[in-house]
Amino acid sequence: MVRCSIGRVRARGNRVRPCFTYAATALALVALALAPACGTIEPEVGERLSACVDADSNPAVKVSFKDQIRPIMAGKVPGPTPCGMCHSPVAGTMEGFNATGFDIRKLASVRKGGRNTSDDIIVPGKPCESAIVQKLKGTYGGARMPKGGPYWNAEQLQLMIDWIAEGASGADDE
Repeated sequence: MVRCSIGRVRARGNRVRPCFTYAATALALVALALAPACGTIEPEVGERLSACVDADSNPAVKVSFKDQIRPIMAGKVPGPTPCGMCHSPVAGTMEGFNATGFDIRKLASVRKGGRNTSDDIIVPGKPCESAIVQKLKGTYGGARMPKGGPYWNAEQLQLMIDWIAEGASGADDE
């Protein structure tokens, strides 16, 4: 092969081929080589907050799921997108529920987790190992929750961490 001048290249046998044919072939080979790796890429959304401590920030004050965590998840406080917008089988977009099976309507179903998290969703006494904390911080893999934000602020995240550090108590119907 000689060189590409004015959009054509001479190949063996003095055949003239357009340069883009070679560029397209090279691009297709690169795409095929990278395709398997692309299948494992999940969307990365939101800043990752990696620091985590498996301790209650204020052991003298108990956190109530019903009174403090549930209102954040339900969107009854200003700030984050309500979890139920995606993780409910009966309301919102149902995108998160359909994709993962994670249902946040009752504490019992939250404790069950979804297809990807199951028993790891809430690990009583170990907030840093709990998938729900990791998802809220963006360290579990995939999108930080709530997907696309607005995200839980530092105080709201600390409430979740403290509640789990305290043992993640609460009635199943909360």
